[in-house]
Amino acid sequence: MDKNTLLVKTDKGRDAMARRAPELGPRLRSMLILVDGKRNVAELDKLGAGLGGGAALLEQLLEHGWIAPHDPNGQPFSTAPLADSPPAPVAAPALSTASSSTAAAAPAATVSPTLPFLDARRLVVRFINDVAGPMGELTAIKVESCKTAAELQAQLPRVREALQNYRGAATVQRFDQEIVPQLPRH
Repeated sequence: MDKNTLLVKTDKGRDAMARRAPELGPRLRSMLILVDGKRNVAELDKLGAGLGGGAALLEQLLEHGWIAPHDPNGQPFSTAPLADSPPAPVAAPALSTASSSTAAAAPAATVSPTLPFLDARRLVVRFINDVAGPMGELTAIKVESCKTAAELQAQLPRVREALQNYRGAATVQRFDQEIVPQLPRH
């Protein structure tokens, strides 16, 4: 694996973290938390050295499909539609409601349909993990524990407060524009 390759968590990786999958042991979980889409393999290897070999742990995470290389089109795999298809190219925006149009992602997200509860919950957890990283883990776990759309809606003020504390008002605004319109209202 090239030392300059950026790595991102996959949906499977976020899900394994959120549900505390038993196959994701403490060392693998710690390494997975470090994968944020901003660090390359060399940096992650250094950070993971204290865990007992960063490169070996990264290989295990790759084998399980919990992480993936950054998409060469410039979009991380983590922002792909929930159907696990790669991001749609700009020339074919009709393939995905989350495709990037020109400059702002917010207009594309506002036309998104309401998602089923499980997909909506997964989307909120993914957003928290992507923007807050390890700092947002407790908030992500609270969201993951929601069993109904009503419980998810009840958690939104706590999510907004956490996002405000971790990343500021712009992130809360992005959450409200991109994610909240897709959530079920029940």
